[in-house]
Amino acid sequence: MAGVLLQKRKEMRNVFQSIPIEELEKRVGSLPFNMQRTADIVVSLRDIDPLRINSIEVMPKDYLDRLIRRVTLEGDSSSRPYADCEITTMTVDPDDLQIGQTFIQREKYRQILEGLNGNLDGHFCVPRGIAKRGPFIVFGSTNDGTPAIAHYLPPIVEDGKYGRFLLDGIHRNFLVKKVGTTIETILIRGVKEQLPCDPVSWSKIKPVDEKPPREERYFNLRKEFFRDLKYTGIDG
Repeated sequence: MAGVLLQKRKEMRNVFQSIPIEELEKRVGSLPFNMQRTADIVVSLRDIDPLRINSIEVMPKDYLDRLIRRVTLEGDSSSRPYADCEITTMTVDPDDLQIGQTFIQREKYRQILEGLNGNLDGHFCVPRGIAKRGPFIVFGSTNDGTPAIAHYLPPIVEDGKYGRFLLDGIHRNFLVKKVGTTIETILIRGVKEQLPCDPVSWSKIKPVDEKPPREERYFNLRKEFFRDLKYTGIDG
């Protein structure tokens, strides 16, 4: 029983926790005006009630830069691996990327196809599907009516001394790879920090029904180098 509880506590640390809007401002600097005026908290996009989405705004480039540059390492909250990097958006072919994750969860890519991102299609003038969407900010409320915003970011790719490495967004890239097209990404150039896991090819990945324990999700995980994207409100 103790082992089960310990594993649950470890899992909770990796779950997106809502951030008060004032705390986000302390972490990343000044916020876009509408965020200060209309939101109390920052949540994952999946926590915005799809029937309570009020608007979607294209994310300002300077705000995107600050979100990325203030990301910390899991093993050292004072270390910012992207602080001096070049940050751009770019269309890439998933086949050109290295990956570090050992698995693809069938339920996760089913949710992407049938649920989360589909909530926006047909209701707002954003590119349909997941392949051509850039960064934006979703304004709305949670299920309990709390005014909230969520960040939507395309997959994040590091371009450093290890080549082009897919840091975040493996399920979206997997779907795009399977249909044979390209996808919008955030490309971070000049990353010098060690990768949190070994980079491998797509041939090493396995579809699974159950999410493995964290230590089994990556090739040779070095969790102290894991990028804490959630610290700045990034959850895809």
